[in-house]
Amino acid sequence: MPFYIMKQDTMIEGVAAVDSVPDNIDSFEWVQGKNMPAPNEDETLILDLALESGDFRGDIIDGLITLYHNELKKSLEKLGVDNIKYFPVRLRDQSTGETEGGYSIANIIGLIDCVDLEKSKLNYWPSGRGFDFESMVIDESKTNGAKIFRLESDPSKVIINEELKQYFDKTDSLVGVELIQTEDYSDW
Repeated sequence: MPFYIMKQDTMIEGVAAVDSVPDNIDSFEWVQGKNMPAPNEDETLILDLALESGDFRGDIIDGLITLYHNELKKSLEKLGVDNIKYFPVRLRDQSTGETEGGYSIANIIGLIDCVDLEKSKLNYWPSGRGFDFESMVIDESKTNGAKIFRLESDPSKVIINEELKQYFDKTDSLVGVELIQTEDYSDW
């Protein structure tokens, strides 16, 4: 079964980006598959948009923290995806001070060690402490049937299965999102 990397298409003109996260949020922790506590229990969390952000709003805003639009959240819930916890946020335009809703932090629970390193093409770093993917092969038998997950070897990558890909293709419901088959993916 094919698998796909799902990420924000950052090549779209006017794409949104988050400028920073509050001190109580460690961006690294939020991609580790941990069940994170609500970042701000008393009120809705406000995140500043980068000054370079334009007016385009896609279903995913990646970068410092992963945000999913409410429509993507509804689609994933409809498809039985139950390993994501959502925390609503408001996005603030730093120039005007105006805020907008419609997004949540998407905390994907669990990391899966399922990359077949022997079949994948890897470019090892000169230091020997890591590698970049030139092509990635997922061992389906190690995914435990997960429809969406992060990779243990590279938690910044969100992977979806063929069922979700076919749904998104059929409904044409993703906006501003790239789905790249893992075998076709390269870090460069």
